[in-house]
Amino acid sequence: MDGRTTMFLLGFRRRTGMSAPELVALFRSIIHEGRQVHPVAGDFLEHFMDGAGAPRRMSLRWLRSFRAIRRAERKNQRRFERQLLQEAKRLSDGASSWVHDRWDVRINAFIGTELFYVSRMSLLRSLGSFVVTRTGAQVRVSGTIRHHWFDPYDWDRGRWVYVPRHGFVPIAVGRDLVEADEARDFLMESRHVQTLEGTCRAGRRRLRGGETEFEWLLVGPEHR
Repeated sequence: MDGRTTMFLLGFRRRTGMSAPELVALFRSIIHEGRQVHPVAGDFLEHFMDGAGAPRRMSLRWLRSFRAIRRAERKNQRRFERQLLQEAKRLSDGASSWVHDRWDVRINAFIGTELFYVSRMSLLRSLGSFVVTRTGAQVRVSGTIRHHWFDPYDWDRGRWVYVPRHGFVPIAVGRDLVEADEARDFLMESRHVQTLEGTCRAGRRRLRGGETEFEWLLVGPEHR
């Protein structure tokens, strides 16, 4: 069997049977060569080896450059929009109310993207707080969502991952490195806030163009 076939088959095992120096050499090679293709993924793999388990704050600009993240964010926005519309239907003229809730959405990164090599599966948790006020048939909505994206960098899901220039690398390599005290799992996370300003028509069952206007704005110093 050639080296790639051997690495593929090792993916079915809980342990690789390779020595710690061999595993370290493999990951150092991935870090060095991987930076030419995926520099952020290489940086996080190096932190896995050298960061002593310290958490890492993700670049929001980099994180939101991926469609999977933006789709998750939009999914939670729509959930809040539906709640706000339902609340608008219940309000009497001149009344106001608060809407507070939390929505979670799981994210699966697309294979081949750099996000996939940093975080294949993650979670976006969105905490929303809004005020809804009705004046006649018009309802005004305003508030904020506090998004918290997080994922443990733990090399503990699946059997293997395909790494450019290295072929199939078994997930067990990461577990073996942690057990040999040559690497440490750590938490990746990012936080950002969005504001909402909008209007809708009281009593409407659906969000329709021209009748409902919701504007979401990202808050932060140049969106980090």
